[in-house]
Amino acid sequence: MRLKNALGRGLPLLLLGTSLACSACSNGGTSNPGPGPGPNNGNTEKNVLKGKATDTAGRPLAGVEVVADNQVLYNSDVVGVTGADGTYRLELGQAATTWNASARLQRDFNGRRYTFELHPSNSNTFAGNEGAVRDFNWRLAGAKPGGGVYGSGLFLNLTDYVDPADPDQALQREHVELTLTPAGPLVDGSTGTPTTARGTNTPDGFGLLDLPIGRYTVTGRYAPPGQAVRPLVVRVQGEDAYAEAVTADFKPAVEGGDGPYRIDVELKFP
Repeated sequence: MRLKNALGRGLPLLLLGTSLACSACSNGGTSNPGPGPGPNNGNTEKNVLKGKATDTAGRPLAGVEVVADNQVLYNSDVVGVTGADGTYRLELGQAATTWNASARLQRDFNGRRYTFELHPSNSNTFAGNEGAVRDFNWRLAGAKPGGGVYGSGLFLNLTDYVDPADPDQALQREHVELTLTPAGPLVDGSTGTPTTARGTNTPDGFGLLDLPIGRYTVTGRYAPPGQAVRPLVVRVQGEDAYAEAVTADFKPAVEGGDGPYRIDVELKFP
């Protein structure tokens, strides 16, 4: 397994049961698979990173991978996982350096494995000799501290760009209104709510952003301002048959990758 840290470099990790071994910790840091001895409270300790991970409902979250990313020494990160009570404690060693903390969680859902970046209580770097407390929370949507969002995107294309009822009239994606209805619980087990919205242009395509991971039933209609609303048929991109509704799961943008995730659909008039 390779972990991407905040500097964008790959760090090889060895999975041993439920713990993760630090690779070449030249600063003297070690991997810690869970909370250490003593209370894991809000007081900082020198050369220690500690904290707690919680799920979307605020409950302790076990099995979260926490990374203390050494900002100076290459290949000297310290990695661990949270215990059953959601806490962790990482010994950083004595090196005079700064660190950045991050955490991620993997979940299996509808036959796929998804990786989630958790939201930190504080995204600032910290000095190792001061130590830090960094709590992490699983969020299915919302803004990330460094930019971007925790949710995923649904992107759409019109396969016909001329109105069949008026060949002189060009169709516009901005007039497509999509409705996404959760088909079962979301990835965290919570109950989602239907979303009806129009797409916008984004660097990743035209569509809806910041959607919680789940399985959705998608329908669409064409609704230009001041004109009659007309139904559209929809299909998952690359599939053969169109239908009034399609149910789809999010997939990684790059096959075999661990995110970002997206759903791509195509729409046309019946």
